[in-house]
Amino acid sequence: MCDLVHLERRGIPAVGIATAPFADEAIEQARLLAMPGCRMLYIPHPVQLATAGELAAVADAVVPAVIAALTHTDPRVERNGADVDGGG
Repeated sequence: MCDLVHLERRGIPAVGIATAPFADEAIEQARLLAMPGCRMLYIPHPVQLATAGELAAVADAVVPAVIAALTHTDPRVERNGADVDGGG
């Protein structure tokens, strides 16, 4: 999350990715880092027992959503806060 915040503060669009059960923690961490409006995508949980091939499939599956999030076209992206996309 810190990398996402550093990139966004430099004007480089970024998307955080977390597993769904950690959504609340991701939102809270973003708030604590003064970036409550960061873009987040949530992937299925768990990932720790996945094989390399399974992880690659998850990564491949999320790439279109990441690209769409960076171009502001994916409704699956959660944006928490009024400051997202310059909405002050």
